[in-house]
Amino acid sequence: MRATTLVCALGLALFGVPSAEAQTQSGNIAALEFQTPKNGMSKQYEEGRKQKATWHKQQNDKTPLYVWEIKSGDNTGTFVVGQLGQHWADFDKPSVPEAADLEEYNKVISAYVQSLVTRYYEFLPKVSNAASASAPSKFAEIITFEVRPGYGQDFRSAIERVNEAAQKTKWPVNYEWYVLVNGGRSGTYVLVLPRASWSDFEDKPGTKPFREMVKDAFGQAEEDSIVKRLDSSIEAERSEIIEFRADLSYVPSK
Repeated sequence: MRATTLVCALGLALFGVPSAEAQTQSGNIAALEFQTPKNGMSKQYEEGRKQKATWHKQQNDKTPLYVWEIKSGDNTGTFVVGQLGQHWADFDKPSVPEAADLEEYNKVISAYVQSLVTRYYEFLPKVSNAASASAPSKFAEIITFEVRPGYGQDFRSAIERVNEAAQKTKWPVNYEWYVLVNGGRSGTYVLVLPRASWSDFEDKPGTKPFREMVKDAFGQAEEDSIVKRLDSSIEAERSEIIEFRADLSYVPSK
């Protein structure tokens, strides 16, 4: 990995997941499906998702089902469909029976899907500075880091120190960390930076840059050490923008 992307990302600012929900629910597991519509069938896919959201409401489903659309990067046009704040045991007793859920998916959506990949992530509240929100942010910047084999501890210790610095200096930047626990390459971490609008992607006047913030907290030597650990531990990185699709999501009535 390179520290430059992390520096730029943190200098700007659950997939913009409501932090209160992510931290107060009993679990930290996010179950996400990456669904890519067939070429020319995005409209039909979206109509199917709306029908399925209505079906969840009719079933009085107790678990929200969030939908995001990837707006940039190699996966542009793919939809991310997920349940958040879960324990592994919650999947043994879903609010809606799995067989019925799958039957409805096959009925109204599957014919329009080219590919589907399921991944499970764990939210890391101890290294996150999540914002209080009642709903997912309109957009989020997603930065995925692939850590070199054998460098996991270096990476974790570096982001722990960054979070300590942010707390110590009361840095007004919100971010959430997730780690992939199943469904892909080991050592994959995801940094989520919520954005309220397109203009929110611009640098914030008056907010100190990442390296300056860490230097203020711990001094130049420690700042250099943290950046060096990040540079040496990250093998690859990529960035994406996602948009929350409230019109395709299902949120139970309170």
